Amino acid sequence: MKMPACFALLSLLAAPVLLASPPASDPVKAALEVQVQELRRDLAKLAEEIAALKAAATPGLEARVAAAEAALATFGAALAGVETRLGDLSESQSATAETVESLESAATRAIHLTTYGTFAIEDTSRSNSTFDAESLELVLSAQPHPRLGLFAELEFERAAAVGGERGGEILLEQAWASFRFTDWMSLRAGALLVPFGNVNVDHYAPSRDVISKPLVAYIVAPGDWTDNGLGLAGTVLLGGEWVLRYDTAVVAGLDDNITALGTRAARQPFGADNNNNKALVGRLGWKYGGAFELGMSGYDGAYDDAGQLSLSGWAVDALAVLGPLRVTGEFDRLAASQAIGPDAQFDGWYVRATVDFATRWLRSGRHGELFPEARLSLVGQTEEVDLAGPLSGSWEENSEKRLTLGLNYRPSPSWVLKINREWRRAPQRALVFGDEEAWLASLGFVF
Repeated sequence: MKMPACFALLSLLAAPVLLASPPASDPVKAALEVQVQELRRDLAKLAEEIAALKAAATPGLEARVAAAEAALATFGAALAGVETRLGDLSESQSATAETVESLESAATRAIHLTTYGTFAIEDTSRSNSTFDAESLELVLSAQPHPRLGLFAELEFERAAAVGGERGGEILLEQAWASFRFTDWMSLRAGALLVPFGNVNVDHYAPSRDVISKPLVAYIVAPGDWTDNGLGLAGTVLLGGEWVLRYDTAVVAGLDDNITALGTRAARQPFGADNNNNKALVGRLGWKYGGAFELGMSGYDGAYDDAGQLSLSGWAVDALAVLGPLRVTGEFDRLAASQAIGPDAQFDGWYVRATVDFATRWLRSGRHGELFPEARLSLVGQTEEVDLAGPLSGSWEENSEKRLTLGLNYRPSPSWVLKINREWRRAPQRALVFGDEEAWLASLGFVF
């Protein structure tokens, strides 16, 4: 047998090893096909040699011919095996391609789920202590196309029991579909979280450094403030770490239930509007990395049934990070025109400072191995709201203040234990709490 045939037989014996390796790509398949062609040529040459041996009448020829024919049979059987495996490989590649395509299609349609929530304990000077499973929120998002998306936030508040007497509620905080025109502009439509003031800094309770929502975000800007409408939002890169973020919307707006107690009762039901006018609202924010953010917000729209009286205002919010120190603040002002007399005025503000300490100690030893991002923080916040407006046929001026001191332990950014002490004061009518003091503790998570 000639040397090329021997090499071909060795290659044939090695073929099962090659075929047993991980799934082949197209280059490997092509190489196997070339090898099959070479084996077929060698097989033909071997057949020619056997025929020549049969034609020669030399002593011992029969034994040599029989051995050659046996080798030829083995060679042919092995070649048939390679061709069969090559066919199986083609089918396997086709099935793999179909599977990958199916998985990619399923991933595109997948709904992504995030959840966050809080459990609180409160003990005030005027009531019994309480346990409060304050909220559990499900956040759903999906992107079935690179330019199409959806986002929804569903809240189960205070262990809601539907159809029972245990209280609580299930509500939709936001749910909108989006269409991205460019990298810096997207259209949103649905139930929108109104982009005014506090919503961009303190909406997610576990991320907030105090337990209670700021008074200004409860009375002046009636958070959680959701309204049906259309909006445009986007981010513009300004160079370096500077970015510009904007969020604008046309919404139904607040109705005429605006009094000296604030604007919270003026939120309208979904799918309703008490007049034929719409409100325009938006926030523009400048941000530098994770160290600084400044936001300016505006609101304007008619609020009475006739669409003749306007509610307008502005807000400014800011966040600055200086090493272990974080300072957050906000000021909101809204004015509601009246048919007779001065405008109703609604002002509110808060300033909060948070400082991390004992960070090196927390991130060392066994605790540091388990929680390398752990933080321990001291928190202080002071705030006030001042309201002047109509109430039950008269004109009232009300205010409420609060001072909060607290300690936060965050073993990771997704989990926090907070302990707060609050001093609450309301010299006139109680707007949220009235005159009382309180101890609060809260466990919050974001997963």
